[in-house]
Amino acid sequence: MENNQFCQRCGMPMEKPEDFGTNADGSKNKDYCCYCYENGAFFYPEATMEQVIEGCIPHVVPDVFADEAAARAAMSEHFPTLKCWKKTGMIISFRLKEGVSADDFLAASDKIQENYISKCKGFITRQLMTIDGLWTDWVIWETLPDAENSMRKSEENDSAKAFTALIDEVIEHQLYPLERSY
Repeated sequence: MENNQFCQRCGMPMEKPEDFGTNADGSKNKDYCCYCYENGAFFYPEATMEQVIEGCIPHVVPDVFADEAAARAAMSEHFPTLKCWKKTGMIISFRLKEGVSADDFLAASDKIQENYISKCKGFITRQLMTIDGLWTDWVIWETLPDAENSMRKSEENDSAKAFTALIDEVIEHQLYPLERSY
């Protein structure tokens, strides 16, 4: 697995197999290091980019950077280009359970938006679309950890439970780094 890539959360070089984090199934994760990612989840998922930078500084001064100020400046410029810290689009496509009307589903969507999604850290915007019985919920988050935290915590929210109870079949569920907004 040696390919001299860098962790997409902390920027650490990942050169040896043991440098790579692990997915939920135990396989090596190609994007995140062993200090950031284990068993398919981030360590300290609610940490901000600034907190991760501060945690990295002692590991790069003085070997990589002469002092903390130089390290902080370089990382503050570089980290926003890493996958973890880019805005993230979450796309979920699904079909509703038989007998669920569009009006009932939209009412549940309004409730999850008002009571949960809009209050989640990092929420930017959400669009709900449908054609021929296929629905797509498209949400933009400030960072990948924000998107993942919202999904994890939704299991505890009553509005989210009511919303998902109306869904029959999930066709697609993906997270994508946002490359550009127009």
